[in-house]
Amino acid sequence: MAEQKHDRTLRADGQKRLVCFDIPERDRAKRQWLRGELIVCGYRQLQKSVWIGEIPLPQDFIEALDALELRGRVHVLRVESEGTLNRS
Repeated sequence: MAEQKHDRTLRADGQKRLVCFDIPERDRAKRQWLRGELIVCGYRQLQKSVWIGEIPLPQDFIEALDALELRGRVHVLRVESEGTLNRS
């Protein structure tokens, strides 16, 4: 799987996004590809399968997810507020 040449004009828009995924071990190459692409898109790893970034994901990235049949295994969430759990 080759690295994509994403739209470099996309810039941070002030919206944080979490990308979470669950890709089985049999698809390890796809999982590694996804991690590499998230790095190219300016995202950073919070946990093995949880990444955060402030740049909208490019359309060609979404199309590549479809081509690799990964869209149903990758979830993108917009973060509305930050914080930690409060103690009860």
